[in-house]
Amino acid sequence: MGHDVNRFRNNLNAYPSQYFRASFNCTQTAHLTPKGWHQSDSYCTTTFDGIGCWTASLGNTTVVIPCPEFIDGFNSSNTAIRNCLVNGSWALTKHGVDQGDYFNCHNDPHFQLKKLEDQQLHELWEEMEKLDPLPYSNIHTAHAFEDCIDTVLVGPKTQNKELLYCPRTFDGWGCFNDTLAGQVAYISCPDFITGFVSTRKARKECQTTGEWYRHFKTNKTWSNYTDCVDWDDLQFRQSVNNIYITGYSISLVALLISLAIFFSFKSLSTQTRIRIHKNFFLSFIINNLMWIVWYLSIVSEPNVLNENPIWCQVIHVAVHYFMVCNYFWMFCEGLYLHTLLVIAFVSENKILKWFYLLGWGIPIPMILIYALLRSNSHDPKDTHLCWIEEGTFNLLITGPVCMSLLLNLFFLINIVRVLVTKLRAVNTSDTHQTRKAVRATLILIPLLGLQFMLTPFRPETRTTAEKIYEIVSAIVTSLQGLCVALLFCFFNGEVLQNLKKKWNQTLLNHGLSSDTRLSYAATTVSTLAYETQDIPLKFVHRSDEMDASIKEKQLMLREI
Repeated sequence: MGHDVNRFRNNLNAYPSQYFRASFNCTQTAHLTPKGWHQSDSYCTTTFDGIGCWTASLGNTTVVIPCPEFIDGFNSSNTAIRNCLVNGSWALTKHGVDQGDYFNCHNDPHFQLKKLEDQQLHELWEEMEKLDPLPYSNIHTAHAFEDCIDTVLVGPKTQNKELLYCPRTFDGWGCFNDTLAGQVAYISCPDFITGFVSTRKARKECQTTGEWYRHFKTNKTWSNYTDCVDWDDLQFRQSVNNIYITGYSISLVALLISLAIFFSFKSLSTQTRIRIHKNFFLSFIINNLMWIVWYLSIVSEPNVLNENPIWCQVIHVAVHYFMVCNYFWMFCEGLYLHTLLVIAFVSENKILKWFYLLGWGIPIPMILIYALLRSNSHDPKDTHLCWIEEGTFNLLITGPVCMSLLLNLFFLINIVRVLVTKLRAVNTSDTHQTRKAVRATLILIPLLGLQFMLTPFRPETRTTAEKIYEIVSAIVTSLQGLCVALLFCFFNGEVLQNLKKKWNQTLLNHGLSSDTRLSYAATTVSTLAYETQDIPLKFVHRSDEMDASIKEKQLMLREI
């Protein structure tokens, strides 16, 4: 079925696919008009002469372009020239050939410039125009199409005219050579399709009429890639996606309830620590919601991925903006906790303003630059499939996110160090110190997002280790919001006290017994004293704002 690529280059100065790609790239500028052109002016339209691309130019001008670098023997630092005549037509060479003058592109007097025949180029264009989407919309299909050009499509025609053949073709994924009528053509499954096994075979049926089989629903020629699919792996990937959707949904509900609780009690809403929690939870809520939309409307819809509409690219940008916001609010949580423990006095109002800027504002220019660069990229990998694959510019996002996680790791280590130091200052036992340090570490890990430090260590694909990794990663990532809501809202002593107080007030309003109020108040006082008795907080001079800072420290220490 296949051929040696070099076989179809014997009489050419480059691979056939290189000529075709140059032709395709040239057509992308065909709609342009020359600078300074007026309606009364004549101009030469953009044209590809088989070697170089001559862009639209005003009549009676000489056009200069760099020598095409894909032609063997050409020096791309030199230039080729061509005249655009007064009547708006391109000048021919002195031998009457419709192409530019490439004499300065080479130094060999015996150099023979040979190009792909016009008929072959025309046939390749016809082959490509059958495809939807075009192969150059995807870097993988572009490579597959060019391999097909070099190995099959420009090969010698079948000489036996007495037999019927289905013509050679590229179907968007695979390349099929001329096939006898009534036979089935087999090729290796493409290795760039997720879920395909490249060692298996795809097939295409050539009917007895010499035409490729057409699907009964679409009436279009159809290739059978069913055997290429690793159904077990596909079901596993779908199951992992379902874990993400379920986990994000559970976290979303828990976070919404937590946020409602924070807003319901004035005693909570006025605290700087809780204000930061509210913004952190809000970033979680929007982030989780956006990921659910992403999985349901894009990842699970192959047609959307292939069509690559603008709206799915917008969703991609929105998902990544709120994802970065979420990471940056994790960083704000770590920075605030570290600042409050290490620095004796913190100006709450000033630090909040900086956190708002860092959590919601700084990601905006990052994402705008990322989106602008990616949308204008000439690499199909950056612009196809709703940008679902990692692109050239992902470092603009992953770089700051990784830096924030590394800083949070430093904060965690220093926070635990300070906590242990304070515990030793009150002569607590080693076992008690260790238990407190471990407890603080485990509580702070989900708050600071440090579980993500392990995600880069991905096992090899299609292994048991990779399956375990994917499942654990999906559970940990999607349920982080639930974990944070549980630790810092539902299990938080201060929140529970406010809820109990509200419950007792409700009972009292309905005429039920409220004898528990006194015992509740006593419990509140004793709990606060117990939680803070082993952490010394000493200040010489105290203002109202400093008192608030001390209270923040005490309440925060109760959380960890």
